[in-house]
Amino acid sequence: MKTQQRKQKSEEKVDLELHFGEKPFVLFEADILAAEDFDRIYRSRPLSPERELMVAILEEAVADYQRCWKARDKKGMERFAEAEAWILESDSEWIFSFINCCEALGIEPDYLRQGLLRWNQAKRAKLLSAPAIPQQKHQPKRLRQAA
Repeated sequence: MKTQQRKQKSEEKVDLELHFGEKPFVLFEADILAAEDFDRIYRSRPLSPERELMVAILEEAVADYQRCWKARDKKGMERFAEAEAWILESDSEWIFSFINCCEALGIEPDYLRQGLLRWNQAKRAKLLSAPAIPQQKHQPKRLRQAA
């Protein structure tokens, strides 16, 4: 009796699949490739020397951008300016441009660029909103004379 009721209920369910010809067309499917499979398949492949170089260039530029954003010395300011100019460059003719490096590595260049710009703006806003630390005048220490 219960099995007949279950069959009837399952038959009464609304068919949510769209049909394209004879085959059902499912709007959303579960991701077939699990995260572990992705890591095992794609991360275990050795990168070509060109891609390794692209990774190194991208890592160095992002590191300089984040390390030197508030530099006051000439070398630090130059490193930040070079990294920022490379990241913001929209020209993709050069093989090692920001856009080409990102795309070759499977990174969305505009997404990374916007993330770095937001990071920089947040750091600068935090720096500007921080209260100024009053500087104390250093008075020379007086040495006690031995009695």
